[in-house]
Amino acid sequence: MHTRDLEFLHNLIRTRSVSETAKVMHTTQPNASKMLKRLEEHFGFQLVERMNGRLYPTEEGRLIAEQAESSLISLRQLETRASNLREMRHGSLTVGTTPQLSRDFVPEVVSTFMLSHPAVTASIHTRNSQALVELVSQRQLDFAIGLLSVDDPNVECRKLFDVELMASMKKGHPLAAKSRLRPKDFHQQDFITASMLDRSREQIEEFFLAEDSRPIERGEASLSYTRMRMVEQGIGLTMVDALFAKEYTNDKIEFRPLEPALHLNVWLMKSRLQPKSKVIDAFMRLVIEQAERMNT
Repeated sequence: MHTRDLEFLHNLIRTRSVSETAKVMHTTQPNASKMLKRLEEHFGFQLVERMNGRLYPTEEGRLIAEQAESSLISLRQLETRASNLREMRHGSLTVGTTPQLSRDFVPEVVSTFMLSHPAVTASIHTRNSQALVELVSQRQLDFAIGLLSVDDPNVECRKLFDVELMASMKKGHPLAAKSRLRPKDFHQQDFITASMLDRSREQIEEFFLAEDSRPIERGEASLSYTRMRMVEQGIGLTMVDALFAKEYTNDKIEFRPLEPALHLNVWLMKSRLQPKSKVIDAFMRLVIEQAERMNT
């Protein structure tokens, strides 16, 4: 049976007239009569009987008509669902990101997408880069934006942009007189380092080793904001990414670029085993577009 057959049965029982059904179906009365005859031959029993000039369903016809109506409703719901998915009027996103990127870039791009797709819901989960890799590999996240690439055949990685690291110090610190800071400038200076789980820590240590510089480690904190508060209190120097430095407006703090410059790569990570989704694909395109603007 075809959808048109279901519609014919539904309209025939509703109008109780072959001619009225023909009008609703935008066909001729002879064609409608032929359709009724074909369906009765298909089922092997009479669907309707004529009484006082009107058509009434037989008991078998009534049961078939009820099932036809139920099937039509299901088909219409299916079409509506397909249309919603096609037009992205339905769906959800589960995004993972690092603390550095959860302040500005990720919430901005997620909000932009949600504004253009009001029926899409989103959740943002903040983790360190290593945890993000594991969650993507386990398909607990649709994708992640982090600072750690990975050589995993199940995880697809794409570089988005890079972020420069900046030295941070309390206003009036002697090193604030320099326009750029080299590794040797940090030698025997009090320093607040990032957590062992922070991708930047390894690069910062290599930066110091280049000139055999040995800062005095006074503290450790995973969040840039925490380290900056310690800098304000005069505990020592630290390094934070330029995105954070740009939004951290405080007249007690000064920032200086490094020489040679240090950069953190920002990666888009997605499981290769993730089922294809129009919502996820559209969001990833937006992420890449926003990242390209940052690179120009």
